[in-house]
Amino acid sequence: MARGKRRRPRAAALRKQRAEEASNRLSEILVQPWKHSDRSVDAAASQMWKIGNRHRIGLHSKNRIWICRGCKSPLRPGVTATVRIRQAMRVTTCRRCGRISRRGPDFPHEVNE
Repeated sequence: MARGKRRRPRAAALRKQRAEEASNRLSEILVQPWKHSDRSVDAAASQMWKIGNRHRIGLHSKNRIWICRGCKSPLRPGVTATVRIRQAMRVTTCRRCGRISRRGPDFPHEVNE
């Protein structure tokens, strides 16, 4: 059996750090989507998802709720998503794929960092 190349632990840590930096730069686009074209915002959301999966870093909690798990597009209230509050639950519907996301009453409304 042939083994694949083994990576040094230092290289793995550096790769993960670069992936996190790239994800942070892309999240800046999602935070202020009105400053960028729709195409750039869509690409940023998709790339954040891919980087998170490829490098096993996931998405930051403040961004995770604003990317559709179905079509990987950004959920912008009133533009690409419908947000409703029903019985103390936030219901977000993606207008592109129709996927519905429900967040219960114990869901944190603001992430303190």
